[in-house]
Amino acid sequence: MAMKRLRSPKDCCVAAVRKDPEAAFCEECGQPLARCMAFAECGGLVGDDGLCHVCVDPHLQIIPGATMNAPIGGSVALPFDLYNSSTIDRPLFVTGLWSREKGDWREERLGWETLDPGTRAPASVTAQEFDRAGLHEVEIMWTVATRWRARQENFAFSSRVLLNVAGESAGAAGPVVQISSENAMNGNVIQITDNTSRGSKDDGKVVSAIDMNIHRLDVEERRLGLRGITEDLRVPRSVAFRFAGFGKQQTPALELPISTPDGILAFGRSKTRAAGGEGDVHLTVVDQSGATDTDQSLQLSRRHFELYVENDRLMLRASGSNGLRINGSALGPDKIVPLNDGDVIEPLVKAPGALKLAVRFAREFDRVSLVTVTRTPAIQESAA
Repeated sequence: MAMKRLRSPKDCCVAAVRKDPEAAFCEECGQPLARCMAFAECGGLVGDDGLCHVCVDPHLQIIPGATMNAPIGGSVALPFDLYNSSTIDRPLFVTGLWSREKGDWREERLGWETLDPGTRAPASVTAQEFDRAGLHEVEIMWTVATRWRARQENFAFSSRVLLNVAGESAGAAGPVVQISSENAMNGNVIQITDNTSRGSKDDGKVVSAIDMNIHRLDVEERRLGLRGITEDLRVPRSVAFRFAGFGKQQTPALELPISTPDGILAFGRSKTRAAGGEGDVHLTVVDQSGATDTDQSLQLSRRHFELYVENDRLMLRASGSNGLRINGSALGPDKIVPLNDGDVIEPLVKAPGALKLAVRFAREFDRVSLVTVTRTPAIQESAA
């Protein structure tokens, strides 16, 4: 049976990044080309939702041979496999499993976490007591993480199953669950029928795996704290960056999303790529006359800190040897923190007033559309 796939990046965008690994936009559709955090390995792009479909391609399948029995007034166990159909050699980590018929989620027991590429692992949820005949909907939610070095992206998915419970006949042993791949109301139907016919050819067992329709649960991701700054505010991968107070060739030239091969903006003493260096934002310290303060500038590492978007948040990692300050608090090497609107970055711990970078968010509805990074003191053109 063909897999039911989630939405993937456009073919033209994939072709554009294969043609030019440094391209910022797709020439055909004009969309920004945001790389997966593991682009060097997977070559994948992510959309505004931050999902790389090369790395994250989960499925839920009702397993062959499953037989589930329950009388009206009882419960139904729904066995299934979670399957990782990613084509690259990096696992998914299943971090939680829940189910519900209506109302609140019930957390289910899951005795494993790692799901290697091309493999499946068993799980099950229990649909609670059915006290009436008719349609019952069971929703299954699971959360997954994909990891690359020190970074991790989290997502939540769900599948909805419709149970049609028929009334019992006198003397019956109870309804037998029969599963079909028939789609109804964009869901997956499991038919529970009264098993009173001794001559029935249907033994209630699944003959072949049924791949279920799955959906992203972006609202639940924010509610669970997996993604977003708050439940009503997020920083998408398509957010643009503006730089103020910098000199020529010290920052990316245009207001663009992050389109570097590793999905990171590197701030530090190294020159920018446009100027022949390996950095993205060039940092120096200037004195009161606007001239470069060489001694203090040497306190900045060539790659002093990094900014990147992860789980719909703007993250900062202190990558230099001397650390830095955020809103006056010291942050040591290799430490990672989320940034918020109004935060002030001071790259020099021992001279915090020598260089400051203020971060501001421009918001459109529930998303940040522009991040502005303003340096103080500003670079004069003669010093640039």
